Amino acid sequence: MDIRRLEAFCKVYELGSFSKAGQDLFLSQPTISAHVSSLEEELGVQLFDRLGRMILPTLAGKVLFRYAKEAFLSLENAKAEIQLLQDKISGDLVIGGSTIPAHYILPRVLADFTKRYPDVHVDLRVGDTVSVVDMVTRGDLILGVVGAELDRPELEFIPLKDDQLVIVASPKLNRPIGKTLGTKEICTWPWVMRERGSGTRKAFEKGLLAIGLDIRCLNISLTVESTEAVLQCVLSGFGVGITSRIAAQAYIDRGELLELNAPSLAIRRRFYLIRHEKRHIFPVTRYFIDFLMNACR
Repeated sequence: MDIRRLEAFCKVYELGSFSKAGQDLFLSQPTISAHVSSLEEELGVQLFDRLGRMILPTLAGKVLFRYAKEAFLSLENAKAEIQLLQDKISGDLVIGGSTIPAHYILPRVLADFTKRYPDVHVDLRVGDTVSVVDMVTRGDLILGVVGAELDRPELEFIPLKDDQLVIVASPKLNRPIGKTLGTKEICTWPWVMRERGSGTRKAFEKGLLAIGLDIRCLNISLTVESTEAVLQCVLSGFGVGITSRIAAQAYIDRGELLELNAPSLAIRRRFYLIRHEKRHIFPVTRYFIDFLMNACR
């Protein structure tokens, strides 16, 4: 079975289009169609139902796709293992990061890793904790680094790095600012809050419950979808915010933000490296896991 024909078939299957498969493989649409037709002739079955502009895989097409993907995975693994025999680490490293790891932890580690292994190509995908966990669960990502441990039995959550959440405010905020924030004040101040699904928000909600408060009692003025957005909105005087010390410390050191002490609300959390226990780990991924763990110690 010609591997080029299998590759064309898999692209059509994944993209649902002969023309898109051709664009992705830098081949003409007639060439893609010819590859698929040759496979159908060789196997004696129809692999796709052509319904006008829409194409759907037949049962035979679904079976072939499953085995073809396994074959391509085995070939990639063989290539990686052979390169290891030559002391060469190369290949694609696709990793997801929730916002704080993606912006403040992973960039430096990835830069050092690719300096050591220049033949590695990195694809870093950013989302909140829930979306990154979902991508690893579905198999879209091999690895992720997130800010909360979720109930996903099929995933392994490996403790990576500890962090502390800090409450910050801008000197520009149009209210008297004391260095200490009492429990009653927590519910009256305007808050800039991360979106649902963020590890920071989950840790904050847990901390509030520990002192008998519900996040719904807060005066949430603004909800944003990144740590940097929280910091910029707080800097502008929009309200107080809670975020990672890793992200906020430089602003605090420069005096651009004030750290507010809430004695009843001391929140520590942990970042985790996550992987699917049933997914095969390629050599480049194994090397990166060791590299990341050492960097975070």
